[in-house]
Amino acid sequence: MNWRTAVAGSAGVLMVLPLAGLLWTLLRPMPPLETPGAVRGSPMLNPEQRMGLTTYRRECSSGADCEPPLGCLFEARYRQAYCTDSQCAADAQCPEGQVCRALATKDEGPRVRICVPLGERSEGESCEAAPKDKAHACAAGWVCGGRNDTWCARPCRLDVQEAACPEGFFCADTAPEPVCLPTCEGKRCPTGQECVQFEGGASSCAQVYGTNCQESSCPGDRKCHVLTSPPHPGKAWMGCIERCGKGLPACGPGQVCDVWRCLPDCSPQQPDLCGEGYRCRQRGPETPFACRPAE
Repeated sequence: MNWRTAVAGSAGVLMVLPLAGLLWTLLRPMPPLETPGAVRGSPMLNPEQRMGLTTYRRECSSGADCEPPLGCLFEARYRQAYCTDSQCAADAQCPEGQVCRALATKDEGPRVRICVPLGERSEGESCEAAPKDKAHACAAGWVCGGRNDTWCARPCRLDVQEAACPEGFFCADTAPEPVCLPTCEGKRCPTGQECVQFEGGASSCAQVYGTNCQESSCPGDRKCHVLTSPPHPGKAWMGCIERCGKGLPACGPGQVCDVWRCLPDCSPQQPDLCGEGYRCRQRGPETPFACRPAE
């Protein structure tokens, strides 16, 4: 090889290098861009990563109590809120009879995926997002969604609302995704039932136990409280509730304080005093007897 050949070869290499760099810049995979307004998801951490977080599995009252990427998740089956990451990524990682679902966490924190049981509730019936048993869980094909995770529903798209939901439902802008919620507005409910309003614009025909406080305002500082129970679709318990507890006035005569609410006092020896749809019972061994929904 003479010197002219060597110089020509070196020049060719120098010309190819910038071109190769340009091609790599254009063709290399780019990291996905975060969609504005998208809901974040918590990843599945390995055991070492979990051990490195001081708030992992600790009780929480808000999202601020949890280190990123953990979310403050309330699980009805444990009656507890705690900091956690995702526990699954697909149904195949869950025990038989359970599915992997993304649940919202407090204060619009990251979505957390956990295994929950497949249940018995159908579309338009109330549910619990992290249910304790099948009676509180949605059947296959439905997700537990809506404001405060109230309804078994199908996902929908807000931009095609007219064709997204079946008759008697509407597409609601809820987290972590829009879902079809029930509505009885402008319709006549069956005999013995009333159109009861819920959060997020949902409404459903139900037999009301107690006083329908949606038909008239509650006196004083009392608030209208509506309760449903997934195992009892088509039923709702209503009443004007007065708050109680630390820093608040004591309950009036004939009432007891339990979980920040004044409830009618009762005795198991006189169970009929509670009225239709209610039963004199304790919420737990350390709680007082009170008239509670006969769920």
